Amino acid sequence: MSTAKLLTREWVKQLVIGEGLCPFAAPVFDSLRIDVCDSSDPEQATLQFMELLREVAEADAAELPTALFVVPSCFDDFDLYWNWLLICDNLLAQMGYEGVLQLASFHPHYLFEGENEDDMSHFTNRSPYPMLHIIREADIEQALASVSRPERIPERNRQHMRRLGKEGLLQCMPALAQSRLFQDAGDITEHAES
Repeated sequence: MSTAKLLTREWVKQLVIGEGLCPFAAPVFDSLRIDVCDSSDPEQATLQFMELLREVAEADAAELPTALFVVPSCFDDFDLYWNWLLICDNLLAQMGYEGVLQLASFHPHYLFEGENEDDMSHFTNRSPYPMLHIIREADIEQALASVSRPERIPERNRQHMRRLGKEGLLQCMPALAQSRLFQDAGDITEHAES
């Protein structure tokens, strides 16, 4: 198993599930598919993403409920990543999967619009590598039905990250210290909506 796949799986287990950032992740963790695209060519990454998207859409939901598409060698810059996310979202619709699948976005230098660049709230969507999460809309609807006040999840997560702080985050998962998560993000423009 590649380093990128191992670190991503550990990040999901320790932070996304372990810190309760996503109440829907634990039930599908054992069947979570993680595909890593090692190419540094954005076009190749997009083609591989489309292939995975098609595979998830056509698979039995019980066998392949969700997938992460990780691109460790592309889109280090958050602006480039954000533009690529918009392209992938558009491709999802063009391929006829709108209303069936949706994407969630994660990046080492993720920034929510309107938040201070140093705010820990960004870490709710920061990951060791740039990645896209392919999710079945039916699964989201089912999961939301079992959670009280799901609309509060994003704010609760932001508050939790602020309480945890960088030290607490590294205590949960020391391997992140050497990841891009803790590299200087530089002058990245904000695109994500809070």
